[in-house]
Amino acid sequence: MISYRKLCSKSLLYFLFLHLFVFFSHKCFAETQLGICKSQSLAQLVSVQGELWIDVLGSGQWQLVDQTQSLCEGTRIKVGANSRASLLLPNNILLRLDEGTVLTLKGIAANEPTLLDLLKGFIHFLSRAPTRLEITTPIANAGPEGTEFALKVDDQAASLWVYEGSVKFSNPQGSLQLNPGEAAQALLGQAPHTQLDVKPLDAVQWALHYPAIIDPRVIEQQLPQGLQANVRESLEHYRQGNTFEALAALETLDQTTLGAQLLTYRAGLYLTLGRVLEARHDIAQALQLQPNDSEAYALQAIIAVVQNDKVAALQLAEQAVNTDRSSPTARLALSYAYQAHFQIEEALASVEEALRLDGKNALVWARLSELQMSTGYLDRALESAQQAVSLNPNLGKTQTVLGFAHLLQIDTRKAKETFAKAIQLDQADPMPRLGLGLALIREGQLEAGRIELETAASLDPANSLVRSYLGKAYFEEKRYGLAETQFDLAKERDPNDPTPWFYDAIQKQTQNRPVEALRDIQKSIELNNNRAVYRSKLLLDKDEAARGSSLARIYDNLGFEKRAIMETAKSLSHDPANHSAHRFLADIYANLPRHAPAQASELLQAQLLQQVNVNPVQAGLATIDTAIIGTHPPSPGLNEFTTIAERNKPQILASGVVGSNSTLGNETVVSAVYDRASFSLGQFHYDTKGFRQNNDQTHNVYNAFMQYAVTPKLNVQAELRTRGMEHGNLLFDFDKDSPDPRVARNQLNLNNQYRRDMDEDVARMGARYAISPKQDLIASAAFSDKKEGVREGEAINIGDGDIGNRVITFNSRERNRMHQVESQYQYRDQRFNLVAGGGFYQTDANVNTIIRQDVTDGSLEIFRFYDDNQREKINGYLYTNYNLRSNLNITVGSSYDSHQNPVGSQARPIDYGRFNPKLGLQWNIVSNVRFRLAWFETTKSALVANQTIEPTQIAGFNQMYDDINGTKSRRMGLGIDTHYANIVFGGIEISQRDLDVLVQI
Repeated sequence: MISYRKLCSKSLLYFLFLHLFVFFSHKCFAETQLGICKSQSLAQLVSVQGELWIDVLGSGQWQLVDQTQSLCEGTRIKVGANSRASLLLPNNILLRLDEGTVLTLKGIAANEPTLLDLLKGFIHFLSRAPTRLEITTPIANAGPEGTEFALKVDDQAASLWVYEGSVKFSNPQGSLQLNPGEAAQALLGQAPHTQLDVKPLDAVQWALHYPAIIDPRVIEQQLPQGLQANVRESLEHYRQGNTFEALAALETLDQTTLGAQLLTYRAGLYLTLGRVLEARHDIAQALQLQPNDSEAYALQAIIAVVQNDKVAALQLAEQAVNTDRSSPTARLALSYAYQAHFQIEEALASVEEALRLDGKNALVWARLSELQMSTGYLDRALESAQQAVSLNPNLGKTQTVLGFAHLLQIDTRKAKETFAKAIQLDQADPMPRLGLGLALIREGQLEAGRIELETAASLDPANSLVRSYLGKAYFEEKRYGLAETQFDLAKERDPNDPTPWFYDAIQKQTQNRPVEALRDIQKSIELNNNRAVYRSKLLLDKDEAARGSSLARIYDNLGFEKRAIMETAKSLSHDPANHSAHRFLADIYANLPRHAPAQASELLQAQLLQQVNVNPVQAGLATIDTAIIGTHPPSPGLNEFTTIAERNKPQILASGVVGSNSTLGNETVVSAVYDRASFSLGQFHYDTKGFRQNNDQTHNVYNAFMQYAVTPKLNVQAELRTRGMEHGNLLFDFDKDSPDPRVARNQLNLNNQYRRDMDEDVARMGARYAISPKQDLIASAAFSDKKEGVREGEAINIGDGDIGNRVITFNSRERNRMHQVESQYQYRDQRFNLVAGGGFYQTDANVNTIIRQDVTDGSLEIFRFYDDNQREKINGYLYTNYNLRSNLNITVGSSYDSHQNPVGSQARPIDYGRFNPKLGLQWNIVSNVRFRLAWFETTKSALVANQTIEPTQIAGFNQMYDDINGTKSRRMGLGIDTHYANIVFGGIEISQRDLDVLVQI
């Protein structure tokens, strides 16, 4: 008995030793293999939901892996049930694997052909780098190069769907070349054949992301108190963000005993894992058991939203709410359905009602934060996101919205940290990847950010928003073909989203394709409720990404200058805070005569309203002089085009002009942006000898500009500018150049004696405070020190001969110290907006004039005049725009100017005040005919640097010209703008302007 026990003990020890030896030797060998391939390229696990198994040696020894483990060449991969995973190969190839997929990584070394052996399963493939790839299966092989497709293989057939690029689908029986939007199937032993009437997107329903709307607290409240242990365990896993474990705990229950509540709960878990067919089955069962199950209808609405069936989504969400008006889950689903229809305010109201019903629901707070971001309430969004995280920090959704809240606060460090937490909690959610990519791009890491955006696209191939941003990243890398493809895919994913149309138009404009750009931008406006104000779904770029790019700019590139002004007026009537439109109007006015005050004023308003960005204002644009041939392009081009995705970086812009008569000009601007701050330094130089005697001129301008976002609401800026100028006679006064005294009535200008020089230093400070998304307060304070000298001569003949002739020479030196302070309040609503403001202006002038009279008899007379005077002006104004209907806008306003001009020793004081009424009308009589009418009065005021923040135009008619200070004017105008099929454009404009010029005697 003892010997038998000893024998058994020895056998047992031997058996254990043998198995431990095999196990540890296998483990050590596997680790050795991993150690060897660390020096080579490894495949990285991007996301794992559920169970992922690997066989390192190909010996059938499978082991579970986590996301931190890298995969060597030769590794076999198997995806478990109700699971999915994503891999990043060394050649920047992204693979999304569905449940049941078995794959071998045959060749994955960087810069080498990639070879994959797909035994069975379903993969979604995404690659943007040109690389050779071969995928072998038991049925047929696929050979793409830099493309996007999906491939499914089972024992009997292989199916292929192509989204982008071209793929060769072949086996020994035949081959096909598939293009985007095409699909094919190969049965066992048969040649591949194309499949008609197929929607390629339907093939990857398993890869889509479905947002969670069911909170575990809601389930606990609905179910009986005596919950089974497995249900409690499942809910605890769900609360911790472990969806797969939550589902596994439920599946241990007797499936025949599941009630409607548990079926809808399990359906929500299935959706989180991408198992839409299983979810639909549970929802159908739940509705059979309980036909008025509100949560079941809510889940159906979410499925419809993700699959872009917006009409059905809204109907199902409304049915969910009507079935149970106390359900926060139904209200959440309704908010997603409203947002899909771009009804953001309605979506926000739905979530606020859900919050009233359940104030402890973390998903509701997270959703509230999302929508507050979309409507521009950034501080509230941050508070809501923090509340969501405090209620449940283990949900990826709560961390994701907190990351976006930090990103919009321009706190990229916190944003990246929070997005990393969200990714760890929910590896299959594309939104934290999107946020992380945008944060990296904002910090200047364009390639790293673009890779994250590609990952987001692979995690949710149907997401139009992600596709749009990925296209923008490719655009920044100047990979225009890939960018255009992504915009096209975004348009296909969501035909009603204006965002991809808008950014595709910008891209085409930069590639000198204005006609195509025009069509895309018109489509964007059509989808955006026919408003020339552009917004994306999440307000992540808030139009700043598209500064200086608009329908009006494209019209200008096509030479339709008047049409461009009309479109800008339309945009400003809807949103007077649209700095893009102000900047564009400044660029247009720069090319029009006598528009100097309007141009400088629009430029100032654009600067005050803009967000921090890398694009500078060229020194030459900041100073207007019609005698200068601009060194910058006459039409706005790439140097006025802001990057679509703003990021930390420096840039330098330079341009120049060379011409005859020693004409030379150059302009250079160095600018940079870093997080909340931006600055630019610029110089402008121009000189020429002219084409006649004393026709030379020289100009030098230096400009420094700095902007800083103290908070997302408060933006401050400062600008310093110095200008030097000298020139001779520039007037084309041909009669007075004649040597014949009879032509000039015996009075000749000595043009070769006329000289003018000027030095001006300007300092300006400005600020913008966003009181709310609908209200802004802007302010500007400027000081100018201007010194100007003029010398001219005149010869007067007082007789028939030379005796008695005399020459009078005038020398005048003037110095003006000017102060100007202005503020403006803006309010914007859907049907109504107003602009109200006022300012104070004061100048202290010192004039020193010397008159020298030389007579031919040798006598000399000299007269000296000194004058010190002070001018003051106080003004106020109110402009209102009423958008009575989508096609009718009325502008009503008034301004008041009070002048003291001048008060001094040599001139009599003039005091006056004047009201100036304003009236404008813009009416789309039919879809292709727009009627404009304006009647207004204006008083020309003295301005520091010719700039003011008062509106410059009404219904597209300018009201600020370079008249003499104090000039009163009245302008009446009407215009008709029309087009035919957005191909042929035309119009007519008639206006009359009456002037009452103030002349001092």
